[in-house]
Amino acid sequence: MALTINKATASAKVREAAADQTAIDEGWIERIEHLSRLCEEGISKTHIAFLGTAILAKSIDPAVDLYAIKPRHSQDNLQAYSARPLCHGVLVPLAAELGINIGVTGREPLNNQPYFRMVRLNDGTPVHQGARAAFNYMLLLIEELSVADEQSAYQALKAYIHVRRQYQPKYKEADGEIVARPDTLSRAVTEFVARDSENGRRAQAVVAGLLDAFAGEARVESGRINDPSRKYPGDVCIGYSGGRIGWEKAFEVRDKQVSRTDVLIFAKKCVDMGVREAAVVMVAPAQPQIDKEALSQWANEFGIGITLFHGWVEFIEQVLFWSEEAKPAAAVRAAVAIRQRLIAVEASPNAIVLWDELLQAE
Repeated sequence: MALTINKATASAKVREAAADQTAIDEGWIERIEHLSRLCEEGISKTHIAFLGTAILAKSIDPAVDLYAIKPRHSQDNLQAYSARPLCHGVLVPLAAELGINIGVTGREPLNNQPYFRMVRLNDGTPVHQGARAAFNYMLLLIEELSVADEQSAYQALKAYIHVRRQYQPKYKEADGEIVARPDTLSRAVTEFVARDSENGRRAQAVVAGLLDAFAGEARVESGRINDPSRKYPGDVCIGYSGGRIGWEKAFEVRDKQVSRTDVLIFAKKCVDMGVREAAVVMVAPAQPQIDKEALSQWANEFGIGITLFHGWVEFIEQVLFWSEEAKPAAAVRAAVAIRQRLIAVEASPNAIVLWDELLQAE
């Protein structure tokens, strides 16, 4: 039988470490800071949540096997533990309460790749190349933790909380009323995304905010960055109105060049998930033309509509035109919604400042 880590005990340990922020081990601060930088430079921050879970487990029971993270696959290992419930049952809610940024904001961080597919930590499950450096360094820290005693693990927990609190975004309120017009909104969006994509966060937040102005926030769902989801067919989706279950439209947002194959893969996913209207918002400079006639022929065979938007101006004009409000009012509503969506996807605080400045400049 695997180890059972009591959630109340684990919660108390986190609270104790959060309150006891004196004499923190400088070595662990440096290590966790280094992992944080690697995750910021890469495409995945889930490794931060996993490390925090492992540190917490080790600080509760030093006998735990930090590699045996799924007891059902290690039935003969008495030191195996359930990483996923410990993460979402203890670390996630306390991170929100205590202001600790664990890298990701979902309820179940370890449902993300590569941990979702792992049977055992470092079992050969593929890791995206963009996340490999952070993952490999995290493994070194797990190796060090594996031979640590309870007190050393507690020091690591204190350091984890100390470092990750500094990564908690703090967003300022907008200074005054947000003002935007249809033409100025297009210019602001174009410059805003061009300056820094933030791994696609800015573009996805812009599309979600614009669609909020068109369909209403209650119908618009935006998936998580770099987190392939089985729930959402696209980066941003519009649900049916009137209580009907399912997705009316799905949007893929790309600030990198898109190929015909990319469009087909996305469209096929929409077909498989029962979505009849798919759109790709392509905003990369020098986006190559895609044969729309051939694409339409393919789409007709599957009974799906595919729309390609080239650049921000075309997309914004269409969304504002189809909004229930007049274009000037819809532009203001979209500008406000984009700001809210930027915060939701955890864009940098500097992004919020820049967004406000671009609108004020217009």
